Amino acid sequence: MNEHLAATGAAVAPGAHGVVVLDGAGWHRSGDLLVPPNLTLLHLPPYSPELNPMEQITFCS
Repeated sequence: MNEHLAATGAAVAPGAHGVVVLDGAGWHRSGDLLVPPNLTLLHLPPYSPELNPMEQITFCS
């Protein structure tokens, strides 16, 4: 997760600020996360699949 946050922070335009929306996964709440200063972590409330776009994807076979 720290590698992802570092890469995301590096991709944010200079002078801009990014927001990363996270669900309740354990690695999203680790106290060891290194959040770049140009990013803010926004945690979704528990049990809110309607707010998570990934929960709205329907797979067809």
